[in-house]
Amino acid sequence: MVVLSALQGISVGSFPTRYLGLPLNPARISFATLQPFIEKITSKLHVWTVRFLSFAGKIRLISSVIYGMVNFWSSVFNLPKRFYAKVDSLCAAFLWKNKVSNAVGSRVAWIDVCKPKEEGGLGIRLLEDFAIVFQLKLIWNLFTNAGSLWVAWLKGNIFLRKSYWTIEDSPRLSRTVKNMIRLKPHVVNFMRCEVGNGNHASFWFDHWTAHGPLISFLGASGPRDLRVRREALVAEAARNGEWRMPGARSENQQQLMITLTTITPPNISIGRDVYLWRRLSGNFAEFFSSKETWEQLRTHSPLVSWSKVVWFKEAVPRFSFITWLAFKGRLPTKDRLRSWGLNIPAACVLCSNGLETHDHLFFECPYSATVWHAFASRIMINPPSTIDSISSWILQAQAPAQSHVIITIKLLLQTACYFIWKERNARIFSSIVSPSSSVQASLDRSIRDRFLSLPGCSSSSVSLLVFYFGCISFPF
Repeated sequence: MVVLSALQGISVGSFPTRYLGLPLNPARISFATLQPFIEKITSKLHVWTVRFLSFAGKIRLISSVIYGMVNFWSSVFNLPKRFYAKVDSLCAAFLWKNKVSNAVGSRVAWIDVCKPKEEGGLGIRLLEDFAIVFQLKLIWNLFTNAGSLWVAWLKGNIFLRKSYWTIEDSPRLSRTVKNMIRLKPHVVNFMRCEVGNGNHASFWFDHWTAHGPLISFLGASGPRDLRVRREALVAEAARNGEWRMPGARSENQQQLMITLTTITPPNISIGRDVYLWRRLSGNFAEFFSSKETWEQLRTHSPLVSWSKVVWFKEAVPRFSFITWLAFKGRLPTKDRLRSWGLNIPAACVLCSNGLETHDHLFFECPYSATVWHAFASRIMINPPSTIDSISSWILQAQAPAQSHVIITIKLLLQTACYFIWKERNARIFSSIVSPSSSVQASLDRSIRDRFLSLPGCSSSSVSLLVFYFGCISFPF
């Protein structure tokens, strides 16, 4: 090594080192070795805590920066569960508490935040759950990416004597390979094989017939009954362009013989064996889709009816976030604070009459009702007066001719929720009281600015801004 270093003029390095931002270390990656990475994430979050970021801005940073960094590592390494839990805890504390210590008292549990928007979440994927997708992609590369140096090393060292299907877990194997082995049941469900020359497809374990893996269809005695060894490739079961099989001794063997008559025997002229991956539609394709694989693996929750009311193209992110909390009933209203044991007045600070609840604020309160009806009554006749009834009206009004009305009402709803909640907080924490006309002016200005920021439309259609001006002439 020293001689080569002297001849080439290259210094001798040592482990651990880094390549493309990732650590290269012969030792297993443990939670302790990930501490520098955790400290880097903590440092980024700590810098962001001193800035005035909205909840929506924090979610964007978490999903694009923090989760992007972790997913880059997860695509290469099999990281411990404790690491994912730590990162999730840091992100939850940053989002809800604007700190990096702990997330006790979060308004929404992190597992609920990490759900699709259609199911009441914010569209973030749980790190630990999505790591399974990266591991499945490694297995897909093992079968399909023959030109990879990593694949060549695995086949020459780990899967030399036994294939992926027949090798068993062993202490000598790395954590990555062990997890690949543990995911065999998922691979059986997701991967199919179209036989070409039969030189890569496993006769017993690949899903190349309608019966699935033949080792499951015929049982452990199958290799002995058909006189085809357990490690055999499909090409070994054919000779001179014909299937080479003994007589059937069971009903399942007979079904297999019938099926083989419909399958062209492997032939070098056909080309290589082709592996396919299951898509969300149930069909199979020659590519791996992380998104579609995740959709098939994750635990689905019931859909929420209001997701399209909160999340739409013309929405303002910080307004959408407050409206999302309002629909979930997770804003810290006085009725909720009192249920937690806080000794505070129960009356609404906007009207000083009713008990402050979500339903009261949006829009049973005379103050908030004045703000809502001042705009909504100029766009629709007899506008609904509760947040749930408004959502139901929007979802029922789906005619194309009403598209401008629907978009305007949705933006009006979330803008009203945002400014009413802002006014409520200003009265409690700053003792600043604004009349409803002031809130209406802020609401009007925000809607105009949002419509003005949208790209122009074709000359044959009316823009949202023109439609809004046709309905609303503020001040009233």
